[in-house]
Amino acid sequence: MSSTRELHVITSGRHSLDEALRMAEAAYAGGINFLHIREKQRTAKECMDWVKALANVIPLSALIVNDRVDVAAASGCAGAHLAYHSLSPAEARMVLKNGQKIGRSAHSVEEAQQAIAAQVDYLLYGHIFASGSKPGLAPRGTTELAQITARWDTPIIGLGGVTPDRTAQVLKAGCAGIAVLSGITDATDAKSAASAYREALDRWEGK
Repeated sequence: MSSTRELHVITSGRHSLDEALRMAEAAYAGGINFLHIREKQRTAKECMDWVKALANVIPLSALIVNDRVDVAAASGCAGAHLAYHSLSPAEARMVLKNGQKIGRSAHSVEEAQQAIAAQVDYLLYGHIFASGSKPGLAPRGTTELAQITARWDTPIIGLGGVTPDRTAQVLKAGCAGIAVLSGITDATDAKSAASAYREALDRWEGK
């Protein structure tokens, strides 16, 4: 991943393609690096339709497909983010093209260790703060996160309840960037919402 601290946005599964297109175009103008197409309820064909449509408003190289390794491979997008019900990283590697990224979610040191041993390109770690998308689940905070980033060089992207004001805490824990869901996807003005996160990432002066 690039040396720029990264801003990832993840779709919610609650918006139409037209809404996602407007949000993606505005958020990209505001400074996001990657958009994760996380649409669990959609078929492979629908996911491919989303990739093709979104690639008209933001670069194909900024799109990551959640779970659907087949769609990621066929579209030539940035890569695939694997869930626990997805192919393993080794299996996904057999399908994806050279240069396509493989990401995985981790919620503990053990899960991070397994994913890193499988040679993923980045990890999403969360949820760090109380999050509307995970009601009733205790947030994990940054203590374990800092242990993971200190132990391995694989880029870690922090997510879950991250606001522009909390971004510095996540970066201080060693993250290479942050991932945002409703903070951008549900924003009235996705461009200014993305810009606020982008400024917080670029302003941080730590390591």
